Amino acid sequence: MSAYNIYVDYLSTPISNNIDELLYGPANLVKDEQKWKSWDECIFQCVLKAKELFAKVEDLNTPLVWLLPALTYQDDLKQLLAKSFTQLFPQHVEHLYFYGAVAANKLMPLAKQKKWKKVNVIAIDAIFKAHNNCEYKYLGVGGALATLESVNTGWMQLSHELSPSVDFIKHNQFSLLFGNIAKNNERLVNIIFAPGNGITYESDVWLTNLHLLSNIINEHTHYELPNYKLGKIGALEGLINLYQLTSSPAIVNHFKHALVISQEQSKYQAAASYLWISEEVHN
Repeated sequence: MSAYNIYVDYLSTPISNNIDELLYGPANLVKDEQKWKSWDECIFQCVLKAKELFAKVEDLNTPLVWLLPALTYQDDLKQLLAKSFTQLFPQHVEHLYFYGAVAANKLMPLAKQKKWKKVNVIAIDAIFKAHNNCEYKYLGVGGALATLESVNTGWMQLSHELSPSVDFIKHNQFSLLFGNIAKNNERLVNIIFAPGNGITYESDVWLTNLHLLSNIINEHTHYELPNYKLGKIGALEGLINLYQLTSSPAIVNHFKHALVISQEQSKYQAAASYLWISEEVHN
């Protein structure tokens, strides 16, 4: 799989159950919220969401990839969730990725390596959205079922890099990541998907290193900041970014090269960032 397209077949989130409404509808502050109890409770809700989404899969002969919460450094929780999936879906747990927002970074190379023409994707994670007191509030667990297909003309991933960190401030990995992108790519980037959230400065470390990309960006480069509107949606973020990249006429008809920056950071989760650049290609 080189060039690809992605379709969101089913969406179930506390914010909206319509993907286009979620992306392009009016952004509202959260009025209702759930009380965060524990990660054990969240894992239980993830299992329930997995059953809901799996029931929507029409072709079980097509490969299935699960994009799940970033539990890289929480082996006990990861094993608990993996064990639950093995019991519920024993024939469909070969590809479980516990990387949260960066999970989509693993999906694309895997699809290419396996030479899949079509793959089902299920993304599940906790949902947090900005409250009117400028804090993130827990809304519950959301999920999405999508179909990734190989196409002759579309977006192709040119490079990707994953750099784990537990503290973006003390261990700034963006300087190295951006340096590598600038060094290895001469294509002018038209659009950047960036992780800024407008609430805490920790998430905007990427911004202080943007000058390292000066040879491939300019004043005409467009920026998408999904966290401003969607909040922290974890594993759904990477999937929804890919959907917007391939489905939005404003992007498809006007931009040729894209850079996606994503990060996963929470007090009780692993932290990681990834970036990749894609190009409209003609196979």
